[in-house]
Amino acid sequence: MFTRTPFAGAPAEKHGMLGEHLIREGAARAERRAIDHGGHLSSYGDLRCAAMTMVLQRGSWAGRRVGLTATDPPPYIATVAALDWLGAHTFLIGRRSPDEVESIRSRFDLHTVLGDGTDDATSRPSAATMEIPPPHAGGGKVTLLTSGTTGTPKAATHSWKTLSSPVRKDPSLADSRWLCAYPLPLYAGIQVLLQALLNWAALVVPASFDPKQAAATLVDSRVTHASGTPTFWRQIIFFGGRDLLRRASLRQVTLGGEAVTQDLLDRIRSLWPEVRIVHIYASTELGRLFSVTDGREGFPARYLENPPEPGTELRILDGELQARSGHSMIGYEPEQDRLPDQETWRATGDLVEIRGDRVLFRGRSSDLMNVGGHKVAPLKIENALRRVEGVADLRAYPRRSSLAGQIVALEVVPVPGSNEADLRQSLLDAARAGLLPHEVPRLIEFVEALQPNVAFKLARKEKA
Repeated sequence: MFTRTPFAGAPAEKHGMLGEHLIREGAARAERRAIDHGGHLSSYGDLRCAAMTMVLQRGSWAGRRVGLTATDPPPYIATVAALDWLGAHTFLIGRRSPDEVESIRSRFDLHTVLGDGTDDATSRPSAATMEIPPPHAGGGKVTLLTSGTTGTPKAATHSWKTLSSPVRKDPSLADSRWLCAYPLPLYAGIQVLLQALLNWAALVVPASFDPKQAAATLVDSRVTHASGTPTFWRQIIFFGGRDLLRRASLRQVTLGGEAVTQDLLDRIRSLWPEVRIVHIYASTELGRLFSVTDGREGFPARYLENPPEPGTELRILDGELQARSGHSMIGYEPEQDRLPDQETWRATGDLVEIRGDRVLFRGRSSDLMNVGGHKVAPLKIENALRRVEGVADLRAYPRRSSLAGQIVALEVVPVPGSNEADLRQSLLDAARAGLLPHEVPRLIEFVEALQPNVAFKLARKEKA
């Protein structure tokens, strides 16, 4: 028997509450397309019915700490909405090994962990006959695990208000179709999800991030707005098929999660001359800080004095960008790791320099190599060599050396038909002409494709 006791209190705030949005307001939009996942379509009515069923069946989870490993978009979204309605504290675990999930369950004292297939759709009553209690006062909290590739991931807790506050709501966006090329449990994935759902638009999730399949989804699902990392966009442009991509109905391309380079912006513009290009700068902990739409890499130096995003402040300290944000997380989990002061400046980990009227990104502090005592930024090397004729894509990474500590190595994806010997020499010539001696690659390996990490970012792990 479902008890109404946990729902005592004032009505939840409407704006930004996903459960409130889908369950209370979704009835009027029940026939609208909500999700296109690999060609499988779900309506807002489907999501609403699934979320309401879970509220009725899982009322004992009200206020509990619940982990979520589900990744299939329709049940994932319905479950997140239901847990928000119940006032649960949801931990977005994503796709991890059983040992990792068990470690997270123990570390954060989770009541239960939900995966795909938790809800039995065949047992759902009609949404028209459901009577559910009011939402928990204040809605639920959401903890996101950072996408860092080294050490234990940090657990950043947000409210639905902080997650949804950057979303632009406009009635004209209701007929848009948003492709999300981020894992949904990560901050960027949640932002695309909310941008679509809070505008009653369609969220398009490719069945695969394989460039050819993603390009086909872009065209076949008539995507109007598409979001992904620069790594995703490089791969889809080089390997998705330019003739196919030119047929896309895109109005906006959004990039985030990594530094955006001028060569990539130029390639996007040459492929889709009329598209609006947006580079969003955000982090799991700080939320969205600003966006850039002028087609140039970096961001205007005036943002340091007058940031465009309300509640955001930026500064550079010792060559690293720092920020304070109105979209910031509540704090880290567990409780003792919570921030003592929300007004504290936080280091972003991004190295920058001012050049003229522009602030340019120079790489992540965590990516720096130590080559014979010299600090070397992989991004600088990649920027210098990416325009070499015959290069489809590349990455710089450290290789251990008994003499220098580390040396610079390259993985290079050649343009089909390139002569590898000639390309190797061209890369070395360009490196010697444009880089310092300790930045010149000592090893060059040709590969069919670069392997991004789970967040679809370029990984620069050290190799033995």
